[in-house]
Amino acid sequence: MSRGFSLVELLVGMALLAGFALGVHQSCLALLRGVRVLEAASEAQETARIGVQLIIADAREAGFSPSGPLPDGVQRAGPAVFAIARDLNGDGDMDDPSERVTYLYAPDRHALLRAQGDAPPQPLLDDLDDDGLAFSYLAADGTPLPGDAELDAGARARIRRVAVRLAIAVRDPSGGRLRAEQTATAALRNIP
Repeated sequence: MSRGFSLVELLVGMALLAGFALGVHQSCLALLRGVRVLEAASEAQETARIGVQLIIADAREAGFSPSGPLPDGVQRAGPAVFAIARDLNGDGDMDDPSERVTYLYAPDRHALLRAQGDAPPQPLLDDLDDDGLAFSYLAADGTPLPGDAELDAGARARIRRVAVRLAIAVRDPSGGRLRAEQTATAALRNIP
């Protein structure tokens, strides 16, 4: 005679299966939270890297002209502002909109702003940390130039290297904040 499972055996089996399913579900949720945190951290790191690369690419063109280096390639230099000029089309002036670029940090908006020519600054990156953007400047001999205020024309003429630090802070999907920081230094090769 063949005998089936009793009601108690079925209930115990179902309880064990439900416990196993609950454990798998909790593990999947934890894994999904971890993936979301990694995605947010990766996005913050990539955003910071792109921002630094854009600034460095423009910094390397400071003072460029097909006819030779321009004397006023760095037009503003401060702890949270950097402005360059270049003569891209070789017409002898730096008045065309794409020939002057300014980067600055807007602490009230936690944003990196970029302005071309006389246009008003536009947001380039959001989610900068409280101290999200910092520029520092080095002379030809590697001596740091004073960086607590905007440099005057004489000090700007001594700049040969620009260091940039950009920090992004995004909301962590698990509740906190994720911070990513990138730094880079550019030699101003077109400054006489």
